[in-house]
Amino acid sequence: MPGHVPVLADEAVRLLVTEPRGTYVDATLGGGGHAARILAALGGEESKVIGIDCDPAAIARAQANPPAMAPRFVAALARFSTLEAALEERGVERVDGILADLGLSSDQLDDPARGLAFGAEGPLDMRLDPSRSETADRLIRRIGEPELARLLSEYGELPRAKTAARVIRRAAVTERPLTTGGLRAALAPLYPGPSRPRRMAQAFQALRIAVNDELGELQALLEAAARIVRPGGTLVVIAYHSLEDRMVKRAFSPPRSFDPWLPPSEAPASPWEPLTRRPIRPSAEESARNPRARSALLRAARRRGGME
Repeated sequence: MPGHVPVLADEAVRLLVTEPRGTYVDATLGGGGHAARILAALGGEESKVIGIDCDPAAIARAQANPPAMAPRFVAALARFSTLEAALEERGVERVDGILADLGLSSDQLDDPARGLAFGAEGPLDMRLDPSRSETADRLIRRIGEPELARLLSEYGELPRAKTAARVIRRAAVTERPLTTGGLRAALAPLYPGPSRPRRMAQAFQALRIAVNDELGELQALLEAAARIVRPGGTLVVIAYHSLEDRMVKRAFSPPRSFDPWLPPSEAPASPWEPLTRRPIRPSAEESARNPRARSALLRAARRRGGME
């Protein structure tokens, strides 16, 4: 789709597609770039790609695409936590692979009404799924200063999080509703100099993660994938910050037993066999073409058990 550039598309599709006639899920449909690339790698009328997104605008764009996407493509409105139910509604119990690109789409970032980018003026909304009841502005007003400081520190790794929480809460009292510009103006004196854009991005990231329960949703996806993906199938996840990447790495890594008396043969087996020893990063050429890809970290794993 115009304006949208899928990240690490060649690497993701190469690791994902093991059965050209299979059924695959693009769990973060976004601009449709990865879904189109997966379809191009498949063959046969029985192959299928199911695009999932919690953003109705992404589903509407996909459904308005040329007929080349159909009939092997289906778009479904769902969160990670409702992925299994969405597939069951469409008669799908098992799939050959799932791809999840956890980054935001260009359409979302470039829409000032979303409030996701600190450089654009707009309401402090930040919801990826508009059916969620709480915007970032409402979240800031609901929680106390210590909880806001915790979110800024844990989710954004923001320095001086306690002071940042104090000035944000103060701004929320004087500005109703709080906007992206108001949040930016409140934080600017705390972070002078060339580090300011990074600190703004960290603060906005923390609030976005909290508003959308992104880590909880990612955990739900990782757990569901172990049930949905057929043995021999693959799960590919592209993360953009350390919190997400650590969760994916932990899910793909074999569990360690902390009981010295438990024989290795009795230790619980991981459902996944990692395919990437270290995360794959974009090349210098891709990062130059698409600066939003620079922080991408791709990990992939194969569902244990062999091919069905």
